[in-house]
Amino acid sequence: MSTGAVSGTVRSGLLAQLVADSTATQTQMNRLTRQSASGKVADTYGGLGNTASVSINLRPQMAQAQAWQQSISLANTTLDITQNVLGQLAGIATSFSSQTLGTAMQSATGANAIAAQAKVALQQVAALLNTQSNGQYAFAGADSANAPINTAALNTFSATIGTQVTGLSTGTDPAALVAALVTQAGTAPFTYQPGATPAQVQAQTGDGQTVPMAFVAGKDSLPGQPGSGTGSYVRDLIAGLAGLAGLNSTTASGSTLQSFGTGISKLLQGAASAITNDEAGFGQVQSELTTQGTALSDTLTSLTTQVTGVEDVDMAATATALSQVQTQLQASYQLIAGLKQLSLTAYL
Repeated sequence: MSTGAVSGTVRSGLLAQLVADSTATQTQMNRLTRQSASGKVADTYGGLGNTASVSINLRPQMAQAQAWQQSISLANTTLDITQNVLGQLAGIATSFSSQTLGTAMQSATGANAIAAQAKVALQQVAALLNTQSNGQYAFAGADSANAPINTAALNTFSATIGTQVTGLSTGTDPAALVAALVTQAGTAPFTYQPGATPAQVQAQTGDGQTVPMAFVAGKDSLPGQPGSGTGSYVRDLIAGLAGLAGLNSTTASGSTLQSFGTGISKLLQGAASAITNDEAGFGQVQSELTTQGTALSDTLTSLTTQVTGVEDVDMAATATALSQVQTQLQASYQLIAGLKQLSLTAYL
């Protein structure tokens, strides 16, 4: 075999090796370039190799923890609204309970002044109970598309009670009137009827764990409250206010008004006590949600650390490796280009 033939064979084999090495280096540079741009080891689970199982197993757990975090956040937002409304309802009940035991109930003039305030308070209560959050009625339970308080029915109920209260001026027994007022309020259609009250909305905050997000108008969240008249603090509050609003044209004697006021005050005190009880209950729920949210955050941090350890690249190390590979590739191109001038003698 001639020297030229040997030289060509050697040059051809060396060129093939250089090209193969250059191709491998180019592939490595492409991978490092993608990693440098995305910060990720690979675009698919397959690209993670043996560590893919870590990501596959933990990502669903991360998604579940995030979903529960979002549910807790939504529940807390609604519970903030709930506590605000409950606080205002309790304030109204307490205020009028005190007024009905005061000197204002010793004269028709004072009673008329309370009546005017009670009418305003009735509308305020209705507005509070028809509060909306994100387009849904917060205190309508599962029937969140419909207002829990029917204002037209409430006005009709109030007018009916007003007519009966005028009887105080003509001898109607105050205690009997309060009892009748409570009975009527227990079934009046201004809010959900007993037995037809929508279910309370629950938020899922963990595996098999749910919490109530708000009370339902017409139904106490913690039933069996002491001092309850109708069995619902919403109905008790509305009944008491309607009774007071009916005093707007009374001419009853001071003793009669005081007796009526005592009965209404007891009703409103019971409502205030039940509302406060619900406030405490929802406060406990919020406390538990805070604890659970902290635990979920810790869990999510741990899971995220494990997943990012598999999926994410060390950007500093990647940048260094990319620089080195670029230098190798450049040297490889120079060798290939110089091979044309390489003789067998020079090679040997």
